[in-house]
Amino acid sequence: MNSRVLPFESGALDGRLGGGGGRGRDPHRRGGGRGRPQEPDRVDVRELFRMLWRRRRVVLGGIFGGVVLALAVSHLMTPTYTGLAKVLIESRPSQVSEGAPNRGMQPPLNDQVVNSEVAVLQSNVLIGQAIEAIGVKRLAPMDPALKKPSLLARGIDAVKGVLGLRAGSTASKPLPGAPQLTPAQKQLQRLIWAVSKDLRVTREGQSYVIDVKVSNPDPVLAALLANGLADQYIASQVTGRQDSAAKATRFLTGRVAELQKQVEAAEAKVEQYRAQNLLVDGGTLEAARQQLGQLNNQLVIARGDQIAAQARYDRIQQVIKKGDLAEVSSIVSSPALDTLSAKLMGLQRQDAIWAQHYGPQHPERVRLAAEIKGVQHDLNEEVQKLITQRKNDADIAEIRARTLEQSINKMETRVVALSRSTIGLRQLERQATAARAAYQQLLSRLTDTQTQEQMQRPDAKVIARADIASRPSSPRTKLLAVLGGVTGLIFGIGLVFFLELTASTFRGLGELERETDLPVLAAVPRGPWKSPLGAWRELAQDPYGLYAERIRHLRTALLMRDGKEGARSVMMASSTPAEGKTTTVLALARMAALAGKKVVVVDCDLRRSMLYRLFGWRAEKDFASFINNECGLAEAIHHDKDLGFDVLAASRGRPDVADELAVDWLLPMFETLKRKYDLVLVDAPALLAVSDALVIGQAVDSCLYLVRWGHTPRQAVAKGLSDCEEAGLVVAGTVLTLVDPQLSPDVYAGGYAYSD
Repeated sequence: MNSRVLPFESGALDGRLGGGGGRGRDPHRRGGGRGRPQEPDRVDVRELFRMLWRRRRVVLGGIFGGVVLALAVSHLMTPTYTGLAKVLIESRPSQVSEGAPNRGMQPPLNDQVVNSEVAVLQSNVLIGQAIEAIGVKRLAPMDPALKKPSLLARGIDAVKGVLGLRAGSTASKPLPGAPQLTPAQKQLQRLIWAVSKDLRVTREGQSYVIDVKVSNPDPVLAALLANGLADQYIASQVTGRQDSAAKATRFLTGRVAELQKQVEAAEAKVEQYRAQNLLVDGGTLEAARQQLGQLNNQLVIARGDQIAAQARYDRIQQVIKKGDLAEVSSIVSSPALDTLSAKLMGLQRQDAIWAQHYGPQHPERVRLAAEIKGVQHDLNEEVQKLITQRKNDADIAEIRARTLEQSINKMETRVVALSRSTIGLRQLERQATAARAAYQQLLSRLTDTQTQEQMQRPDAKVIARADIASRPSSPRTKLLAVLGGVTGLIFGIGLVFFLELTASTFRGLGELERETDLPVLAAVPRGPWKSPLGAWRELAQDPYGLYAERIRHLRTALLMRDGKEGARSVMMASSTPAEGKTTTVLALARMAALAGKKVVVVDCDLRRSMLYRLFGWRAEKDFASFINNECGLAEAIHHDKDLGFDVLAASRGRPDVADELAVDWLLPMFETLKRKYDLVLVDAPALLAVSDALVIGQAVDSCLYLVRWGHTPRQAVAKGLSDCEEAGLVVAGTVLTLVDPQLSPDVYAGGYAYSD
C-alpha cells in the first residue's frame, strides 16, 4: 500500500500526510505530574475501621467459620455431667473424756488442716472404699478395659505398632517378685484411676466448705460417685475413731482384770494373817524392825543384781545358740571384744568389695578369708571369757541373795514374835488398799472409754448432696461458640491486615499516585453490567448516577488538562486485557457528546475488535478496509444517531492488518480526525500483550493509563509505564477502573440526582 485516502465530505487528502506540524505534544512525562501533599506520619483510626468495614465479609466469614468449627468440635465431644456434693469441716471438740488414754483436743481448724482433708478426699484409698461401697458391678461401665478405644487412640496404637513401640508390650509384664493381682483387684485399680481422673476436690474460697465434683458421661453415676465419696469420707472418720476407742477399751479391760485378781489376793492375805497369832520373845521391836528394814533393802538390791546378772547371762546364752557373735558384742563389751569386732567388720567389707569382681579362689579373697577365720576364733575365745565372767557374777549374786533371804527370814521370825503379827497385818492392808485404788481408777477409765466408743461422731458433715444433672456440664456449647467467634474475629482481622499489607494490586488513589508518580484523574466504579454495552445503557438510563458522575469527572479532567483548548486525541492504554478500556472509552465518548463535543472513537485493538459485534452493526467498509487502502477514511467511519458519537473500528478481529500500524500514517490520520472532531478517543490493546499501543501512543496527543482496581498487579503497571517512558509516550495521568465502592478506601459521594 503506497497511499491512503483521508476524505471528509467534499475534501480529500491523497497519500500519507507527512510532517508533524501542529501536533501539539504535551511536554509532561512520567514524574512530571502535579505534586501530592505528603501524608502525615500518623495512624488514622477511622481509616482502620473503614478498612475493616470494607473487608467485613472476611471478618464475618472468620467469625462464622470460628463459630461453625467450635460447634462442630462441641458436637464431636462426648457430653459429660457433673455431680457436686459439699462437705463442711466443723470445729473439733474433745473426742474422749478426761482420764482416757487418748484424751485431748484435736488440732484447731486452719488452712493446713483443710488442705489435708482435701488430699484425703482425693486419695485412692478413699476412692477404693467408695467404689466397694457402691459396687464394682454398678461402676463397670467406667472400666477403661471395657470401653472401645477411640479412632484417635486406635490410630496412635497403629503407628506405635508400626514403629515397634506398641504400648503395653513390656509395661504389662509384672516385676520379678511382685505380688500377682487377681482380675478383681486389677479392675478395682482401673476404676480407681477412672474415678480419680474425673474427680475435682476444691475448697470454696477461705471457707471450710469442700466441693466434691465428679464428671461422667452418665449423670446418675456422676451423682452417685460424688455422694458416695462424701458419705465414705464421713464414715471413715467415725470408723477410724471407733477403732481407736475399741483398742483402748480392750487394753483397759485386760488391765482391770489383772488388778482385780491382785486386789482379791491382797484381801485374802489380810484375812488369813489376822487369823494367825505369832508371838516371839526376845529383843526390842524397834531394833528388830530397823534390822529387818536394812536386810530388806539389801535383799532388794541383791535380787536386782541377781536378776540383772542372770538376765545378761541368759541373753548371752540365747545369742550364742543362734550363732550371732555381732549380737553378743552389743550385749557385752570389752576393749578386746570391740577391737576384734571392728577388725572383723573391716575384713568383711574388704572381702565384699573383692567379691564384686572376683571369685572365692582369688588369692586376695583367700587371704581375707583366713584373716576373717582367725579373728572369728579370737572373738569366740573372748566371748567365752566374758560368758564365764557373767556366769560367775550371776552365781555370786545368787549366793548373796540367798544369804540375805536366810537372814531376813530369821529376823522376820523374830519381828513376828515381837510384834505379835502387828506389822505383817498392816503391810498386807496397805497393799490391799493400793491395789483397790488402782483398780477403781482403771475401772472408771474403762467405763468412759466404752461410752465414747458408742458416741463417736465425725468432724465433718454433708451440707449438699449431688443431684442428677439434667444438662451436661461440658462441652459448654455457647461458651465454645463465643470463643470460636472471638477466635474467628481475631483471625478475620488478622487476615484483613495481611491482605491489605501484602496486596499486590492497587486499591486506593493515593497508593496508585505514589507508585506511578502520575495524577489519578478519576476512579471509575464498577456496575452490575457484564459488557461495555451494559455500561453504555446504564448511562442512558441513569445519566446522573454514580457511574455517570465519575465519567463526567474524567471528562472534565481530560478536557481541562493543563488548560489546553481545541481538538485532542487521547489513547486509553492498560497493562493487561480486561481492564475496562472499551467500557471507559464508550462511556467517556457519550459524556463528551452530552457536553456538546463532537467525538469519534477509534478502536485500534484490531486483534480483538468487538464494537460492531457488540452493537450489531453491519458495514461493507471498516477500519481494516481503510488500512488496506480499500476505501477512504470517511467511508470507514460508522455513524449512529443513537450513540451520539462516531466509531472507527474493524467489523471483526483482523490480526492480519494489525502489523500495518505505523506512526507515519497514523499521525496524519489523527490530525485529520482532530480537524473534524473535538475529541478523538483511541482504544488501544494491552501494552504487555502486544506492542501496538506503543506505536499508536506516538501518534496521539496524550495517553490515559487505565489500572483495574484490585486486579492489575503492581509489577505490570510499573512495566507498562516504563515501556511508555522508553517509547516517549506522553502519559497525562492514570484512571482507576472497576472500583468497588463498598471496598475502596476512597470516598464516593454517590449520584447527584436532578430534582425539579
